Amino acid sequence: MRALSLRGPRDAVIIETPAPPFGAGEVLVRIRGCGVCGSDMNVWRGVAGIEYPLAPGAPGHETWGEVVEVAADVATICVGQTVTGLLWNGFAELGVGRAVDLVALPDGFNAAGEPLACAMNVVRRSAITSGDRVAVVGFGYLAALFAQLLPEQVGAWVAISRREDSRALALRLGAEAAYDFAEIPSDLWDSFAVVVEAAGVQQTLDYATWLTAYGGRLVIAGYHADGPRTVNVQSWNWKGVDVINAHERRSAVYLDALRQALDLVSFRRLDLTSLHTHAWPLFDATDAFRFADERPSGFIKSIVCP
Repeated sequence: MRALSLRGPRDAVIIETPAPPFGAGEVLVRIRGCGVCGSDMNVWRGVAGIEYPLAPGAPGHETWGEVVEVAADVATICVGQTVTGLLWNGFAELGVGRAVDLVALPDGFNAAGEPLACAMNVVRRSAITSGDRVAVVGFGYLAALFAQLLPEQVGAWVAISRREDSRALALRLGAEAAYDFAEIPSDLWDSFAVVVEAAGVQQTLDYATWLTAYGGRLVIAGYHADGPRTVNVQSWNWKGVDVINAHERRSAVYLDALRQALDLVSFRRLDLTSLHTHAWPLFDATDAFRFADERPSGFIKSIVCP
């Protein structure tokens, strides 16, 4: 099969490599799409501590595809089904996953389950109650998924983003208002029962702290893996803020969130593919990373389609 090989920072080639072996409890998947996650930017940019070259297909994990073979002991997944879930090394033509970590998708659904599960976990960990006003600080792909999965009882929500097109997207998805960081009205400070930090940078963490109400919840959904952060513990302490890390590493919780999210997507008839603004074949995967890094106007999500 062909797969992406990331040999070093911003140094990727397509290689021929043996198809991955699969054993008991596993399935072989022909990958139809794999999103470039914000966390993938760490290996693309060369954050300290990463060892190269990466395994073929890494770091792709926002993956979906068609099952082409199953182990003899697998009864829950069938050849021909489209599946998604916890399926790694997705920048390749083929991938292997445990059947228990995969979920069959409805006909015609073409989107990755892993980020959808992440967004659903952010919703659940946010514990939004009736009438809660919510602020989303940083508005990219994950935030756009989160916004569409919000419970019906949520009060008004607003978005904060430096990018004009991201603010426009938030308004299309139902935000009451969307502000640049420099234009946040003073009466919004300390006013939101729930604030979701969704960009994984120091600026959004600071602004999320300032927007959270006394006794409110600051939910960290951004991926802060490229270096240390400074947090305003004095403010958190004084305001009695609950700080919640919405990331999840337990497979069972991920999959439960994915199934719940898929039910909601179906019930609300959401078109998640509208967020897939840029797609490339596998041999142009470096462009997918470059666009995710540079984020040109109109960009929301890069998809690699092997």
